[in-house]
Amino acid sequence: MNTALLSSIVNSDALPSIPAVALKVIELCREDDIDIQDVADAISTDPALTLRMLKSANSSIFGMSKTVSSLPQAMVVLGIRTVKVMALGFALADTVKGGKKGRFDYPRYWRRSLTTAVAARLIAQEFGGVRKDEAFVGGLLSDIGMIAAERHNQAQYDKVIEQHLAGHGRIHEIEQEVLGITHADVSAMMLANWSMPEAMSHAIRAHHGNGLEDLDPRAKSLGTILNAASEIASLFSGDVDPSCSEEIFSSVAKMCGVSREFLDSVMEVLNDNVSEAAEMFSVDLGDEISFDQLRHSAMMQLTHLSMSAEQERVSAQSQIESWRHRAQTDKLTGVANRQAFDDHLANTVQDAIELRGELGLIMMDIDHFKKLNDTHGHQAGDEALRRVGSCVEKFAEESRFVARYGGEEFAIVVAEASARKLRELAEEVRDSISKIRFQHNGTPLQFTASLGAAHVSFSEETVNAEELIRRADECLYGAKQDGRNRVEITF
Repeated sequence: MNTALLSSIVNSDALPSIPAVALKVIELCREDDIDIQDVADAISTDPALTLRMLKSANSSIFGMSKTVSSLPQAMVVLGIRTVKVMALGFALADTVKGGKKGRFDYPRYWRRSLTTAVAARLIAQEFGGVRKDEAFVGGLLSDIGMIAAERHNQAQYDKVIEQHLAGHGRIHEIEQEVLGITHADVSAMMLANWSMPEAMSHAIRAHHGNGLEDLDPRAKSLGTILNAASEIASLFSGDVDPSCSEEIFSSVAKMCGVSREFLDSVMEVLNDNVSEAAEMFSVDLGDEISFDQLRHSAMMQLTHLSMSAEQERVSAQSQIESWRHRAQTDKLTGVANRQAFDDHLANTVQDAIELRGELGLIMMDIDHFKKLNDTHGHQAGDEALRRVGSCVEKFAEESRFVARYGGEEFAIVVAEASARKLRELAEEVRDSISKIRFQHNGTPLQFTASLGAAHVSFSEETVNAEELIRRADECLYGAKQDGRNRVEITF
């Protein structure tokens, strides 16, 4: 590796200067004791940046079903690491816009970067073990070293681009040959200088596959996703010929352990999400490579394997969304299942730790459920569960996540709520359940529920998901011991 050139690029003024607001956000996010209001106040001094953050939080990319109207809400939705990088990304986008400078094509660069970011986030939903916002951030910054290398020595980097356009290899391969380093090396060192997580800089260094096996598990998982996403982006930025699409899709499916049907579903939404991201960043993506072109190329190769390939693909696409929904939904009650609950709680606890916010968990249990089953039969018990699921789902909103924990037990994760609000919510849920009435085989039935709630202010203490569940369970046990149809809370 050409360490001298790497150091020269990273420590030079290769990148344009970052606006003061973005620098302030980055500096605040470096602090261990992050105050979400301080970050919001810094962002709010720049109306354009404020609007972009709110637009990001409300975009389909980040998957919110309800409108986010305030900066603190936006930061909860995006996560503090995403806020930090989005501020940096917006600043870079504003300072490196344009068409071509020398041989460097900035629209093509932004198409590659945003496609990598969006594809990484979509793959992370299926891959597991990597936060979606972390995958988006990693994808967004994976290729930033290209800009630094080009700005450091335009004439030298033009040689890389000329060889790439002449079909002599992939960009990172030519960079290694011409420069002795790759843009991945530069990107990783820049992230380290910006105090980004070590796992992310290591993953980005390996995002073209080199050195992945040597990484620790967390960095390896992120690096694998970024490698897959960069391969997909290479198709849509024109780095490889569309005829390679089938080969790339097969490689991505294998490295990430996902199905081709899932990748097809990613392809269906990728273009719209990338366009939405480009609008957020106010960047030009240049000429678009048609998804139909890629799809046609892949299907021509698949036809050799089966004349019914196109029909199977269309059928799989129509089923994939239903499959993904079922995988996260409790079949009987229609609310989120235990796996979805575990994933959501883990992510919400992590956000609360980073933001030093408040978090509550309500665990509830149908009273005398075994007696109801034994007396009236399991069909009556199933109907009771369905009624409770329908009842508690009405309390789901932007900051609340409802799930069936198991058996007759349900849970509600409540973000950014005081202990008093958490108790009020639990009492409201308890009262609503007590008013459920239905008939089974002509017999009118009703029941009650006991609820245990645990509230934690992460500015005062830090707990993990398991401890939060344990505390709520203890309160639930206390409510049942003290007569049932009660709420017990700890904070």
